[in-house]
Amino acid sequence: MKTVSHSGRTSLVLLLLCSATLLRAQIVNIEEMRITGTNDSLRWYGALKGSFALARVKEQTILLRAESRAQYKHGRNVWLLLLNADFLNAGGRDFSNAAFAHLRYNYKLFKPLSMEVYTQQQTNKLLLIRNRTLFGTGLRQRFFLQYASNSRLYLGSAWLYEQNYFTENYGSKHWHRWSNYITLTVRKPKTGIVLQGTTYWQPTFADFRNYRFSTEWSLELPVGKHLRFSTDFAYSLDRGLPDAAPPGIYNWQNGLVWRL
Repeated sequence: MKTVSHSGRTSLVLLLLCSATLLRAQIVNIEEMRITGTNDSLRWYGALKGSFALARVKEQTILLRAESRAQYKHGRNVWLLLLNADFLNAGGRDFSNAAFAHLRYNYKLFKPLSMEVYTQQQTNKLLLIRNRTLFGTGLRQRFFLQYASNSRLYLGSAWLYEQNYFTENYGSKHWHRWSNYITLTVRKPKTGIVLQGTTYWQPTFADFRNYRFSTEWSLELPVGKHLRFSTDFAYSLDRGLPDAAPPGIYNWQNGLVWRL
């Protein structure tokens, strides 16, 4: 296995810093990816984001990131499709190699309570996940913390079935999980501060010691009329992975955001 030289590490750090300003780390926060701040006449909403970078000092560094989402809203029905890919290779070593596709249907039972049905395909070679397929259904409760600023809190609980196919002859596993999450958005219009966070706890019904925990937070602070400083932190722990996989991973990223 090749080792990354000092020059290669330097170019990698510079590349990561540049990419932070071009494409912020996106929290996989389903609530924040729904249609918000639009009128009821707008049924379709979508967004595409992507970045590509190639650098070489003594060794080559490649960064590829892509993200897309599409939403359809009509009456009590909301459909949401998310696609994401992340690849980073430096000096012949993969530092990130992951992708996922998520489809979710939401039906509003009454104003604060909704039913959800969803399915997801995922791969992450660094976590030894060749393919993870899951589907589930549950309820989501909405709470408004402050109507004027659109600050809000969501609580969700669901059943999901998960199939995992691992790499390197680690076989496959399947579980029924109890998925619980809390997501929070706090906006301060006077100061311009925005705090967003989501925390999941997903134990298996058969053994609560086999759980998946993840928390993701994003904070934006204004530094000018249009310029904002952003800091993003994510941590996840998965007790259901093979022993050779890292059970816990974290990511901390800082950048600047220009908003018109």
